Amino acid sequence: MKIILPVPVTDLTLTSANVAENDHGVWSAITTYARGDYAISLITHTVYRSLLDDNTGNDPDLEVAAIADPLVDNPDPVYWQIIGATNLWRIFDGKPSQPAVQAGSISFEVTPGVFIGGIAGFGISANTVQVQVYAGPDMIYDNTVEMTDESAVTDWLAYFVEPYRPLEDFVLTDLPVLGTPRIVVTLTGSQVSVGQIVMGYVSQLGITPQEGISFSGLDFSYVQTDDFGNLDTVKREATRLSDFAVTVPRSSLASITRILKGLRGGEPAVWIASETSAFAAINYGFYRGYRTIYVGADHAEISIEVQGIV
Repeated sequence: MKIILPVPVTDLTLTSANVAENDHGVWSAITTYARGDYAISLITHTVYRSLLDDNTGNDPDLEVAAIADPLVDNPDPVYWQIIGATNLWRIFDGKPSQPAVQAGSISFEVTPGVFIGGIAGFGISANTVQVQVYAGPDMIYDNTVEMTDESAVTDWLAYFVEPYRPLEDFVLTDLPVLGTPRIVVTLTGSQVSVGQIVMGYVSQLGITPQEGISFSGLDFSYVQTDDFGNLDTVKREATRLSDFAVTVPRSSLASITRILKGLRGGEPAVWIASETSAFAAINYGFYRGYRTIYVGADHAEISIEVQGIV
């Protein structure tokens, strides 16, 4: 059982990308926005929608900051609605269900300035994902992941009749550990979308036997039946609830507990019971709780429940 502890990607560490940040016009203090007009901020990389007509000189970033600050009176009226991150920054916004989209390819370069041992992607629609690591001008790591799930092809009949099923997730935990790596990620396909890319330090928690993994679905859709039996539904996002039973040395319990404590409060991480994507044993989410049982003189078992992030 491994986890990737995410390292945030910022303006300083994202050194290049082929996705332009031009979803809408950049907010301007001298532009008058009508109700329903859009604007973006290149400071917070956010897309905003105007809620009122004659909206002039009302900085959306300052308005959001004022709403979030309990010591500042909320603005009245509220002029702007947050729509989400700009197309480029959706790759790193922590919301896999809101992907960055571009035809042909999505490529970016990150110089995190810290040790990076693993990288994972979620909500991916692409033919291939290539990850390269450079030490200065020298490329020291190059791995290409084919995003194709062939697990349903069990015989010749299935080869011809089973529909093509692309993989949506990938994970690599063998990146060379350098103090100042330069990481280049390239996704290719006819229409590429990226829900989330996560990179960071890889921590080994323990051993997860195959029988110690289970998961279930969590659907946020609205389903209601009225008094006459009529069904009213609104399809929304869904995610996975993963249950991991991890066997760990008792001598490591204190350090593992510190890691889990640091992830409290909905802090996301990548939880990896198996790096084979087709096994569905990878989850990008937060732990809902854990329980430790001493099973012998040398080992203990930690049961961890993880809820995926949408």
